[in-house]
Amino acid sequence: MKSRRRIFAVVAMTFLSLVLLSCARKESKLMLEPGQSLGAVLAEETVQAVGTKKTVVLILPQWAANSTAVESFKAALKSQGVTVAFSLLANVGSPMDRDGVGLKSTDFFEALGKSDSAGAIVSLAGPPLLNAPDMTRLNSDHPPVLVVATQSLGYDPNGSVLGVPADQNYLTGLLDAKVIQLAIVDNRDQSNTDSSGKLDATHQSFFQHYTILRSHG
Repeated sequence: MKSRRRIFAVVAMTFLSLVLLSCARKESKLMLEPGQSLGAVLAEETVQAVGTKKTVVLILPQWAANSTAVESFKAALKSQGVTVAFSLLANVGSPMDRDGVGLKSTDFFEALGKSDSAGAIVSLAGPPLLNAPDMTRLNSDHPPVLVVATQSLGYDPNGSVLGVPADQNYLTGLLDAKVIQLAIVDNRDQSNTDSSGKLDATHQSFFQHYTILRSHG
């Protein structure tokens, strides 16, 4: 009887080990999905930007509310005690007409108006499209603005989710003018990959697909 119990215990422990190993592999595979790594790293940058205020204003393209990038971002924020105080689904145009897609200044200023107590404004709808008069309206003490301007925001139940990319020269101008403090863009040549093995799976995936541009000074 004792022998049978021992055999059952060994079999049970082996089965449990295999289940845990399978789950660990599945989780690692999920974290390698670019949209999820995008959301996770964006959350890291946001947590640093908000400081002690612990709230953000979030701007999303109208079609991307349930994308993996957004879900990953919100989950990572929540784990760090940061909440979304206001969320705006912006009508950035039709994804079928790439030349006509962008974050309108009216939506950006609406988000600014909701950000008095927020630690940061985060846009996954690309950078705001601002002209000269818009620039004069900006208050220099607005919260930090973090922008995602990529071709894709991962997936949702309906399939792949398009992002809102932007001209890099325009982004550089916004960074230099301190309108935005950070922009995540596609890593077109995959030059940021780390072959040393020092990065975890999430960051390895992120830097394989994306690049971070920062405002200096």
